[in-house]
Amino acid sequence: MPFPLILLISVLFAGEDAPKTVVPTATKLGKVVTLAQALAPLGLTFDKEPVAKQMVLLEADGTITPLLSDDASRAFFLDDRVRDRKVEIKGRLFKGSPYFQVVTFKIEDGGRLRTPEYYCEICSISVRYPQDCPCCQGALIYRMKPDEP
Repeated sequence: MPFPLILLISVLFAGEDAPKTVVPTATKLGKVVTLAQALAPLGLTFDKEPVAKQMVLLEADGTITPLLSDDASRAFFLDDRVRDRKVEIKGRLFKGSPYFQVVTFKIEDGGRLRTPEYYCEICSISVRYPQDCPCCQGALIYRMKPDEP
């Protein structure tokens, strides 16, 4: 292999084993609402359709933080039962991005914070957002995770 080609290959793969930047987790409190709901009290005029599906964390001081949609936050985007109630979210903020990446969350249920799940009573499978059971394809029930002893 000619020397320049070896150099090019080594440059292309040099960062592959480099450690990823570790972003510490943070805990935020508030309630998850649509961006349109969060903006309405501000008296702003905006096109509701483009922001209708964007979920944000609305903190007590009025801070609006958009949530990144992924497996960990997808329940907020798909199920209104987990929105518009007190929530504790653990997640990550990345430098240069306004989006908060959810790692875990708990919502208020019966006066305390609990973790929601979508559970298959047949297969005993728990998932993080509404969907058909990945095993039997049956319907999942929405419930709070049982308390650990």
